[in-house]
Amino acid sequence: MNTDTRPRNGGSGRRRRGGRNRRNDTRSSSGQGYTPRRKEETSLLKKILGWFGIKSKPASGSGSSYSSSKPVSEKAERAERPARKELQAEPPVPQEITSTKLYIGNLSYDAAESDLFDLFSKVGAVKNVEVVMDRQSSRSKGFGFVEMEELETAKLAVEKLNRTDFMGRQIVVSGAKTDRRAA
Repeated sequence: MNTDTRPRNGGSGRRRRGGRNRRNDTRSSSGQGYTPRRKEETSLLKKILGWFGIKSKPASGSGSSYSSSKPVSEKAERAERPARKELQAEPPVPQEITSTKLYIGNLSYDAAESDLFDLFSKVGAVKNVEVVMDRQSSRSKGFGFVEMEELETAKLAVEKLNRTDFMGRQIVVSGAKTDRRAA
């Protein structure tokens, strides 16, 4: 006589009714044989297209594994759309010059303060030049500031030097933004 009180079904304490897995069992009520359901095999491409809600068509005789589901009229509309170059944003409007301090952008990383001083001194009297440097690498960040003596020379410098080549790059010269914290 067996005196063991442990459950026989793996220790969960629950018993399955009917002795079969109901989720995968397709037996009829008459007790005919077991036939498991077969999952439809899908390719990786079909799975990816399914995530985006696109249905793929079966491969045609042309050798293509995926044929476009768009009608010909939509393809014709796409051809009539403007080119990508026409959709590019316009260049930014230069900052209005209200002070003698100018922003210099798109500088070469090799540009030094003395190089900028020489360039801007051809337009007028320069008060101060600063190239912004990275603290960790001690290398230029590619922009800087120039402070001119007078507002008129600052405006003239923007007119003459904006979008000109300097050390192999086209520099951007505009009015520097004012510091709002100081106001």
